[in-house]
Amino acid sequence: NITLMCLTPYTVTDRNGKSLIGAANMAANDINANREILPNYRLQLEFLNSKLDGPTATKEIIDSISRSPQKIAIIGPLLSAATEYSASMAKYWNLVQIGYAATTIALDDKIAYPYYFRTSVTEKSYTAARLAFFEHYKWHKVGIVHSSSGAYPKIALKVQQQLIQATINVAVLESVDKDPTFAIKSLMTKDVRIIIYFGSTDATRKIMCSAYHHRYYGPKYVWWFQGWLTSNWWLSQDPSLNCTSEELFQAIDNNTFYTKNPIYTTSNIVTPSGKTGRQFYQDTLKMVNDTDGSLGLSNSIGTIYDAVWSIALGLNRTEQRLAADNTSIANFNYHDTYIRSILVEEMYKLSFYGVTGFISFVNEGSRPGDVDIWQQQGWDTRVNVGFYDIEHNKLRINNSSIQWPENKPPQDHLIVEVNIKNIALELLIPFSVTSGLGIVFSLSIMLYVAMKRNNRQIKMSSPKLNYCILVGCILCYSSILLNGMDGGIVGYTNRKYTCVAEIWSLSLGFTIAFGAVMLKTWRIFKIFNNVTKVKLIIKDKHLILRLVELLTIDVIILILWILIDPIITKEVNIGIRTYNDRQTINRVQVCTSSQSIVWLIAIFSFKLIMLLYGVSLAWRTRKVSMVSLNDSRSLGLTIYNIFVLSSTGVAVGMLSNSILNVGFALKSAFVILCTTSSICLVFIPKLEERLQKFQLQENYDQTTEERIEVLEMMPR
Repeated sequence: NITLMCLTPYTVTDRNGKSLIGAANMAANDINANREILPNYRLQLEFLNSKLDGPTATKEIIDSISRSPQKIAIIGPLLSAATEYSASMAKYWNLVQIGYAATTIALDDKIAYPYYFRTSVTEKSYTAARLAFFEHYKWHKVGIVHSSSGAYPKIALKVQQQLIQATINVAVLESVDKDPTFAIKSLMTKDVRIIIYFGSTDATRKIMCSAYHHRYYGPKYVWWFQGWLTSNWWLSQDPSLNCTSEELFQAIDNNTFYTKNPIYTTSNIVTPSGKTGRQFYQDTLKMVNDTDGSLGLSNSIGTIYDAVWSIALGLNRTEQRLAADNTSIANFNYHDTYIRSILVEEMYKLSFYGVTGFISFVNEGSRPGDVDIWQQQGWDTRVNVGFYDIEHNKLRINNSSIQWPENKPPQDHLIVEVNIKNIALELLIPFSVTSGLGIVFSLSIMLYVAMKRNNRQIKMSSPKLNYCILVGCILCYSSILLNGMDGGIVGYTNRKYTCVAEIWSLSLGFTIAFGAVMLKTWRIFKIFNNVTKVKLIIKDKHLILRLVELLTIDVIILILWILIDPIITKEVNIGIRTYNDRQTINRVQVCTSSQSIVWLIAIFSFKLIMLLYGVSLAWRTRKVSMVSLNDSRSLGLTIYNIFVLSSTGVAVGMLSNSILNVGFALKSAFVILCTTSSICLVFIPKLEERLQKFQLQENYDQTTEERIEVLEMMPR
């Protein structure tokens, strides 16, 4: 006789125990009836009640070892936690152990569990099935919650690693001890909608009760549970649970999925026992007198059947190898490392088709397995909605069976759509065209001044400084075009460059244009207030040098700004709209830097000093009326105009900086108004004067011609 220990948490009087023990005995009987498998031996099983407890399972094994007959291997137990207890201990007696229900990936650790194998489908296969399901519905963000006791923490960590390797964002990994409130709030804070839970039945009830009270359920959420949970696991009489069974079911109906391995394979491949998967299942139903399957069987009847066959096939191969050494497995004892090592080697070499599918232990002693995906639909109904073929990595979803509360699968997160607003074309085009016309207007006046530079009136108004005024105005007009070049035109990453160019062109343009006007007024002031008898001569080149000095101050401030505190673009929210699972955030790009207010104060202070000084000059020269300085009056008006419009424009611009279209329109309007009015105040009077003189000359010439004609007609 060859005796195997077989641990189950049930007795033959339990429904699950009857089917489990019956399936194991059926395997032993089929093996003993097969003369090609262990022909000189009779396989017998010693059943031990592990009572769903690790220490109990370990004690049962030790007690069995201490009594006859000699055992050569262990089958079971059922739970992962109990298996970790027993497998970590059984190695000291050189006992090979094969599991039929434990799913934790932690048992793949060959250092801790060197002689452990299993026919049960592990969490690695279940996670692969979930990954295929997630990929089908484009879910890439999940949360994992687990009980803090037993093997669940190790399972959760291993699953997390597997998900991360598949580029799934595990946004939350939380452990639950007594109160699951913190875990639920963490899921809500991170907006996790796809949750995988590992825990006992009681712990599962607690977390779903907390989810119910926090309203963390409904069509937006999907919970994934382990498939061994019973069909009505939410039924509870626990007085400490602050939920009724109906409330728990409300939280899970149509929103929960379960992963479990098929009880048997539907393939027609004949196994070493001579049965197909379907034949095995029918034989098991007859054995427990459940011909129609209404009583329900343990989910592990197929895997325990294959576990017994796996150890038998491994022992058969070991016996064949030992025969060459004139020994046999009958000589095994708990100190025999040689027979144990050969058995382990032969187990790794096994490859056969069992009643639950293909079995091989090359993957760290665990077999890859197919997975059924079930959905809770109704009070006592779970519907098989998917099948994962792990050999071909293929998921088949029964779309006609799966149900979604809103007739569509939920999103794995709130879809946030960021919409960066650009300047409206109905504003951009008119202001850009107006600015372009302003530039053309300035160039036309510049050309006219150049053509009439020898004219006395033009000479007296300092044409070189007039050029400076017009160049400054062109830069101011250009700043509007640069301000309109937002991310929609130049690209959002390049917007900061047009921001810098806009600031430079407007700042330098103002300094050049206003500085030239102010210096021309300063010359009038100096000449008019000259109390010495020495003739005062201030040439244009002296004024231009002073203008360069003013410009240098501007350039130094701007260069220091760029070097010390570079300008960047920042997106500012201007409105958020949420509808169903989609949120639209409207943003605008604004130009800023960490200390932008300091630099703006420096620039505005410099400009303000210029403005105030210019206003004081205009006031002190308001009564000057000299033919040789024929634009003194217009220069004073220009300074007043620039002071008023610039001050107002700066205030309005700062207040409307983050209001995209309004800000652009107001800033552009003030720049155009200020620049154009300044050009008109400085140059239009000269043009009018020139036209009047041209008209007087034309009238004089016409009168002269008429007098000559009269004289010629008079008799001599």
